[in-house]
Amino acid sequence: MDVERIQKINSLALDLMKQGLASDREDAMIQAEKIFRNRGMESYDAFKDTLHKVQEETQPRMSTTSSATVTPSISDDQIKDILEKNTQFIVKALKEFQERLLAMEKDVSSVKNQMSSVRETARENAAQTVRPAVPSSSSSAAAGSSSTSHPRSGNYKEGDVSIEKFFYMGSK
Repeated sequence: MDVERIQKINSLALDLMKQGLASDREDAMIQAEKIFRNRGMESYDAFKDTLHKVQEETQPRMSTTSSATVTPSISDDQIKDILEKNTQFIVKALKEFQERLLAMEKDVSSVKNQMSSVRETARENAAQTVRPAVPSSSSSAAAGSSSTSHPRSGNYKEGDVSIEKFFYMGSK
């Protein structure tokens, strides 16, 4: 089978599906292949022309004087099948969305649990570091100096850092 013929069959199948003459892609391919086998080696344009002629003949004509709408020529069984397929698709899609939503909720809850456990461990660590510092100071003076210490300046005394140690005022 050459590529040109396959392309013609595919385009004819798409036309059959667009016009509603085939229920699905496989049915359209089967019908298109039958048309090509029955017609022999005629050109695709001839097939397309005959397809349009057949469609025009099968479509009911609407008179300009009557205001009645044209009802499609689909049987009740076909309508039921179409509606059943649609409802099955919608139910399937809703189930998939529900499963995804449940999975996302589980993920969110696990992340919340992880965050709460991390916060608890951080609080425990912070409490453990603060607790040993308080019992080690036995006198009230030591407790007062630890409360006035600043993380930037450290635990320095004025005598440790005098200005005379940094600036020499004598002769060179």
